Amino acid sequence: MLEMPIRRVLLYKHGVGYFERETTVDGDADLTLTFRQREVSDVLKSLTVLDLDGGHIAAVSYDSTKPLAQLLADIAIDIPDRGSLVGFLPQCKGARVAVEVGTQALEGVIIGIDVVPTKTESGVTDAILLSLLLDDGEIVSVDLFEASLTLLDASLRRDLEFYLQTQFSAKKQENRRFTFFAKGQGQRRVRVSYVIEAPVWKATYRVLLGEDGQPPRIQGWAVVDNTQDEDWLDVELTLVAGLPVSFQHDLYTPRYIRRPVLQVSETTGILPPLLESGIEQTLDEDRYEAAASERVGARAVYEAPMAPAPMAPSMAGSPGTGRERKSRQGGSEASSVPTEVRERQLGDLFQYEIERPVTIRRNQSALVPIVLRAFEGGPVLVYSQSASAKNPLRCVEFRNTTGLTLEGGPVTVLEGGDYVGEAMLETTKPGDLRLIAYAVELSVQVLTNLDSFEQDQRRLVIRQGKLTHYSYAVSKTTYTIQSKSPQTQTLYLEHPRRDQRLKLVDTPEPVETTQSSWRFRTTLAANSTLRFVVTERRTLHQSVNLLDAQHMPITQLLTDEQRLSPDDRSKLSAILTAHRHVGQLIERGRQLRDELQAIEQEQKRIRENLGALGESASERELRERFVRTLTTQEDRLERLGAEQKRLNHELSAARAELDKLLQAFELELG
Repeated sequence: MLEMPIRRVLLYKHGVGYFERETTVDGDADLTLTFRQREVSDVLKSLTVLDLDGGHIAAVSYDSTKPLAQLLADIAIDIPDRGSLVGFLPQCKGARVAVEVGTQALEGVIIGIDVVPTKTESGVTDAILLSLLLDDGEIVSVDLFEASLTLLDASLRRDLEFYLQTQFSAKKQENRRFTFFAKGQGQRRVRVSYVIEAPVWKATYRVLLGEDGQPPRIQGWAVVDNTQDEDWLDVELTLVAGLPVSFQHDLYTPRYIRRPVLQVSETTGILPPLLESGIEQTLDEDRYEAAASERVGARAVYEAPMAPAPMAPSMAGSPGTGRERKSRQGGSEASSVPTEVRERQLGDLFQYEIERPVTIRRNQSALVPIVLRAFEGGPVLVYSQSASAKNPLRCVEFRNTTGLTLEGGPVTVLEGGDYVGEAMLETTKPGDLRLIAYAVELSVQVLTNLDSFEQDQRRLVIRQGKLTHYSYAVSKTTYTIQSKSPQTQTLYLEHPRRDQRLKLVDTPEPVETTQSSWRFRTTLAANSTLRFVVTERRTLHQSVNLLDAQHMPITQLLTDEQRLSPDDRSKLSAILTAHRHVGQLIERGRQLRDELQAIEQEQKRIRENLGALGESASERELRERFVRTLTTQEDRLERLGAEQKRLNHELSAARAELDKLLQAFELELG
């Protein structure tokens, strides 16, 4: 069988690899590949086979999951580990073979193996003789180990090959063999590709600073691991970063569906019916029809089971029958539930195509170069209180001008050829700016002083009937930075954003705003002290709806003679008058509701007393008194209802007037 070497490898960052193999065949050919058992499901899920140049793939077969004993159960061959040939040939009795002994060629049928003691110069030894029945009927014996034997029975050869291949595969219990049957004429290319689990490739970088006046450069390497049992010889290697969707799904293990059990309906025997005897008599027409109807009903009782009846509607709609019908048509309900697979796009893929072929031996790893280019940037200082409270960090300001997307990984920084520290680089796209911290700058110290206070501006705004009072909470942070370095350096100062509502005032604009901090850039002179102040302000406010509030806020404004113009004071006085009028109407409405409630309670008490009175003279007199009281109260209720209705109309008008005055008035003080 032909082999297919690996020609192309694509390794991904999410634990899989894409492998492509290609070979040349001539005519019909069988190609073999071996995979580990845990890889088979991925191979079955992704395998692509192309017989190029006019051929086709007839089939792809692979080893099943049966144990070795079951696989060999149908083959009448058993070869022992010791004395294999002597143990095998007796199982081939009756098989035709061709034997060559020296210049003599024989062809016949195997009779068996004979062990004959033979005297030699060194003593008596056992000679192994193969007995054959030749075509002319002659029986001959030849020394087995001096003869060349060819099996002429094709089925026996196939069984022997299957036995040996199966035994060989069993030596590596995890391995499963795939065979590709390519059919066609002439020379053709056959390409096989698949995706299987593979180690994640890793990126590692070196940043080279200050080398003989050259611009800063970055050198990148990829760590590639070949954990397969096969060498990668001169393969086209591509390293892909990103997160394509990938998952595991068992296609290798045979899957069985539980089928429903259906039984044939059987009709039980029927006892002979016992009919009542009757007397024939002449019947009028109506009575005859009634009797005939009764006879029809009687026949239905015992004649219906004699003929197969259609399924009754109630039975056809029963759950059990419905499931059985569905099972006959399309399998069980469990097998019809689709597996849902939810896919997500987490960013575009980018790849490094290695220009020259790469060789990595089996179970070895390699460092593969992926980048060596200059970049914009250089050494800077970054102060972040959360990272280092007393000293800034020494960093590389790295702008990715390499034209490549750089996968995240560790960075070793070399300055002037010397090692100065290590860092981690996040995935960086072309044009992105990163600050790569690799050491602590001990020659620079930072002291931090935080001063917080509340600043009441007494800013008042009246707009659309709402009064809002504004004040500010101000915090001021002073950074005192002392440098003992003989060099002038660029310093990035990161100030934490403790509250998203904070705004910067009287502070230089930050060069960057991150999720958690403002980043300022400044120059730190050699052997100097720098003070950098960050002032933050948060607006506090309190709002009151003047239409519903008490008139106290307006009264306080009217007493502030220094902040109000005469025109504003006049408008506020009108608003206050309208507001008081609304308040008086609301109070009168409350009084009416209280009086109505009191009358309703009194009427309830009187009606209860009326129900308890009898027919005596004193009780009749008391009843008349209660009735007069109820009459008086009903008159009062009628007057109160009319007044309440009038009051509601007046209150609505007063509110509308107040709202009109408020909507037309705007004021801002402070």
